[in-house]
Amino acid sequence: MNDLFMDFLTIQLPTYFFLYMAITLIYRNRKSSINRVAALMMMALVMYFLFEYLKTSLLPQHQMQLVLYGSAPALLMFVCTLIHLSILLGDAVTHRFRKWLPLVYASPYGLWFYFLVAWDHHVLYNEHVTDGRSPLHPTYLLVSITFIIGYILLSVLLLAFSWLRTAEPRRKIIYRWLLLNDFQLFGTFALITTLLQSGVIVTRVSMIFYFIGYLVWAMRLRHLIGKYNIMPDYHKRFQILFESAPNPILMLDLKGDVKEINPCARRWFADMPVEQIPQHFEFAHGQSLQQILSSCLEQQGSVHHLEMHVSKQGQSGLDLVAGIDLLTGANEDLFVLHLTDVTPLKETERRLIQSEQNYKYNAHHDTLTGLYNRAAVEEQLQLKMAGSERFALVMIDLNHFKPINDTHGHTAGDQYLQYIARLLRTLAQKPGDIIGRIGGDEFVLLLGCPEHSDAAQMVHTRLSLLNDKVFRQDHIEIPVSFAAGLGIYPDDAADMIGLLRYADQQMYHLKRQQHRGVHFRVHEL
Repeated sequence: MNDLFMDFLTIQLPTYFFLYMAITLIYRNRKSSINRVAALMMMALVMYFLFEYLKTSLLPQHQMQLVLYGSAPALLMFVCTLIHLSILLGDAVTHRFRKWLPLVYASPYGLWFYFLVAWDHHVLYNEHVTDGRSPLHPTYLLVSITFIIGYILLSVLLLAFSWLRTAEPRRKIIYRWLLLNDFQLFGTFALITTLLQSGVIVTRVSMIFYFIGYLVWAMRLRHLIGKYNIMPDYHKRFQILFESAPNPILMLDLKGDVKEINPCARRWFADMPVEQIPQHFEFAHGQSLQQILSSCLEQQGSVHHLEMHVSKQGQSGLDLVAGIDLLTGANEDLFVLHLTDVTPLKETERRLIQSEQNYKYNAHHDTLTGLYNRAAVEEQLQLKMAGSERFALVMIDLNHFKPINDTHGHTAGDQYLQYIARLLRTLAQKPGDIIGRIGGDEFVLLLGCPEHSDAAQMVHTRLSLLNDKVFRQDHIEIPVSFAAGLGIYPDDAADMIGLLRYADQQMYHLKRQQHRGVHFRVHEL
């Protein structure tokens, strides 16, 4: 078995374990700074052993360049990220040391750059040394070993500090095992370096031992990560949140088919098959779920919030707010629907709206007859006058209403007023016609009349429909009798008060005549 194959078997092939570690750490949670730094550390080991393999086996004629520009900075990156990771793992205990991280990285790389610029490369690395000794210049080698061993020892001290200062039992156990693992790395590196400098082993053998030491350290770190969940796993955390979420969560594919639902959603929709749940979604404006999802696809990068209703058999259904987000980066793109029950809020909102509508209605309507009240009639008058609209104002006062109350009681009087209101509604059914009750037994009609039309005749024709009308209730018969006065805007008055006064004068003029039946004065136009 030749040296090339041995180098591949003992150095290059196991190096893929470090690559696997780096990919796994990023996959677990790429947003975690701990995972990112740990992955960078593993990639530094990959690059270090890759350059060593190239130097030893494939490109020995370029060994100086591979060591000075490849292996050296990669190994420095490993020990720098080791310090960085120890500080991050210490969390609040070592947070104060984060301000020194720029110096941690700058110091070794500054000296490395100084040696490359100020020293001759052939002096730094003597290619003619073939007796098993290190080909590096003693000064350069000493500085490098000092930084490497010093940084590994510093990471041990940081973990020891975290172990001593933390009060949480679980974290104490984690720090203790990490401390022992880094101490093993420190001892291995120090032992192999001592053996190499003393001439007990040659460079090629030392590289194999270095690699074995790093590999054992990385494998123990991998074991600790899995056993104690040291570094955050994004996918596991998402699954935990998904399973324990207090609100229903549905995951749909791009077609809108249900792929997965959490336990809360299963409880909500226990009475329907999972695949049929989206069929019960009702969105505003009659939109379908597929239209909603298509719109979300066109506007990626933001969470869409929509109101929806879910109909449930035998129940009133649920009012929901749905947050829709597109989840990418997995095996397939999925829509995540977060549902929030707002049924009580919606019911309160509907009651408030109904209460507001009732308030507005009562503020403009007579509670007994449902007709406009005086304030609403005056408001409609102003609107019509503002629009320069020609119209007729008819004031109506019922005859003998007080004796009706006195003889038959107020209940019968109220029913009589309601009957009059129903009759007047039959007279004002054209667009723009207004009816109102402005007093106890006084009513108002606002009737549109085009220019050059005979308004008096039109009003007379309508009111004549009330002739011979009789109110009958519980053996009570009351013939309908009233007096009416007419005012035309703008013919008879140019403002609201003048028009009301004019029609009122016309009505009371007829009232005094005490005629039974329809009393109406056709004034001269």
